[in-house]
Amino acid sequence: MSRSRRRGSAVPVLVLCVAVVAGTWLLLPKVNGGYGDRTGDPDARATVQHVVDGDTLYLMLDGERTKVRLLNVDAPEIPRPDQPGECFGRQAAEFLAKKLPKGSEVELQFDAERLDQYGRTLAALSHGGEFINGALVASGHATAMKVEPNVRFYEQLRDAQRQAQQIEAGMFDPANGCS
Repeated sequence: MSRSRRRGSAVPVLVLCVAVVAGTWLLLPKVNGGYGDRTGDPDARATVQHVVDGDTLYLMLDGERTKVRLLNVDAPEIPRPDQPGECFGRQAAEFLAKKLPKGSEVELQFDAERLDQYGRTLAALSHGGEFINGALVASGHATAMKVEPNVRFYEQLRDAQRQAQQIEAGMFDPANGCS
């Protein structure tokens, strides 16, 4: 086989490898400039006290212990005495607790309504420059949730959910039995 003929067959293989790498990169959750980045200037700062589940936690906010529900995020429920919980609920709570251990300083951003129907403060959280709501959804530990009029982060989180579904991350992985 001539040398030029061998080089000619290597070009399609090289192009295919570049396409696979580029496609994989586009489908992975973004760390810089994407779903995991802080979304803007904070409205408030607080300290993590306790993670309740995958989308709820207690913060020390303005000197008061405050229950916070993450905006535009819906994580599976954890088991409670009166209910069995949902698939991937424990993993979502563990993921959030690992991202935000007790004592972590967080930045909060609010939307149109500051409180939900249960009196919880609604907020998007960032820690160390990472958008926590986005990290939960992009990793497949939660889904995007739209509750009017609080839609500030919904589109970004919906895109993160689509990506998580495409790469079968977290609860979207068929191997874990959540369907």
